[in-house]
Amino acid sequence: MDNTSIETIKEVIEHILKFRNKEIWDNENIRTWTYDWEEKDRLNKLTMERYDKPLVKLNNLLEEKEKYQEILEIEKEMTKIQAKKIISVKEFTEIYGYSSDWQKNRRGRIHDHLPYVQTTRGGKITYNVRDVEIWFENNNTSR
Repeated sequence: MDNTSIETIKEVIEHILKFRNKEIWDNENIRTWTYDWEEKDRLNKLTMERYDKPLVKLNNLLEEKEKYQEILEIEKEMTKIQAKKIISVKEFTEIYGYSSDWQKNRRGRIHDHLPYVQTTRGGKITYNVRDVEIWFENNNTSR
């Protein structure tokens, strides 16, 4: 890759990081005055879709010595979440991009419900990632 392309990629990364950090700061302010967890999940999903995934892709185009450490940390966190075998509702939102309302709706279906684990009534809901992947394949739902 030539120097002009590398510089262009770096410039785009800088702009995306700037917008990402501003949005995270704005979202943190929203979270301080609201207890709307659905909104919090939605904002986290948007941040990952808008900024984190594209940043990781752009960063991977650069040579190892030129990669941004901040983006490598973002990628490490995303990989850690994606490597888990059992995930929470929030992690489901981060990985697949579906809100907790969407999940609740799919869990409540009589036929083809979203598979989940809940050991006690009213307890924490978790998902087996393998079961969820199979469910997505069988239901032709985009991820």
